[in-house]
Amino acid sequence: MTPAANFSDWIDRLPKWRGWLQLSPARPYMHTEENYNSQYGLTAPEPEEGQGLCNLLQTHGVDTTGPALEIGCGTGYLTYGLARHYPGPDFLITDPSPAFLRLTQNQFDQSAGFAARRHYAVLNADDLGDLPAGMFSVIALRSTLHHILKVEEFIAACARSLRPGGALVMGAEPCESGYLLMASVAQSIPNALKAAGIEMRPAWTARLDDFTATVKFCCLRDIEKATAEDKHFFSPHQLSGMGAAHGLQLTFFPTASFRDFAPPYIHSFHCFSHFFLIYLQYCMSFPEDFMALIRVHLKDQLKFIDECHRSHAGPDITGVFLLKKTP
Repeated sequence: MTPAANFSDWIDRLPKWRGWLQLSPARPYMHTEENYNSQYGLTAPEPEEGQGLCNLLQTHGVDTTGPALEIGCGTGYLTYGLARHYPGPDFLITDPSPAFLRLTQNQFDQSAGFAARRHYAVLNADDLGDLPAGMFSVIALRSTLHHILKVEEFIAACARSLRPGGALVMGAEPCESGYLLMASVAQSIPNALKAAGIEMRPAWTARLDDFTATVKFCCLRDIEKATAEDKHFFSPHQLSGMGAAHGLQLTFFPTASFRDFAPPYIHSFHCFSHFFLIYLQYCMSFPEDFMALIRVHLKDQLKFIDECHRSHAGPDITGVFLLKKTP
């Protein structure tokens, strides 16, 4: 029986729940799913994300003749382009939130010209061990790994579910060293404002404390994180070791995103200061009056970090991790 036939038979046997294939119990996101894109300043769909991922797979000789699996599709920021450009026969799109699945599926209304057959399933990444062995050519994630509780168990399960020559590819994952630098810079904000005769407002202090506490929480590895939405930061060394233990070889692209590998091939990471300010504004919801002061009074500190990386992109705040299964 061919892998494609195996996949079709397996899909046909899966239970259904409210119209979705069900691999896990449904679990809503901790915030309102319909507000996700506006909070982070995203626009869906973004075809360049999926096109860049497929280009990356091709240039690194990843087998794409079997099904692809996306874990944590969210609002479909990666999904649309991956569905359009993936050359394999099937594409299984998953998320633990039915609301996110619905938002993603709605992008494809009246759409044609997609080679891979699309399937949708409720799946919590912590249940990946239930998937068939050697089923998928590609397992793709964008900004998802840091939500997963047991990372090494997850990587082991991905390795088991991949075909030889296939790959686990993860983008927009937070790198520990870069986020720690951001938090360290942010901790200097009160002193910088005090030196300028500006008193911190309680609302500003609350936002700043939330950011630095979040960074500390995600860096620590000796506390319970089961109930948290964001759980971990990573290092290339850490993920390389986990992958190697399960037959996966890492290629790391620092400060890269999937869209960097699609036309017009423009690096999306501009500099540390740009990422830092955008992150505080959109991801941590710092108010605009606070942001205006940060831009002025941290200007020299941010300029110094940018100048240290004037000949190369950095520091490594995020990146693309490609873990290829050895034949």
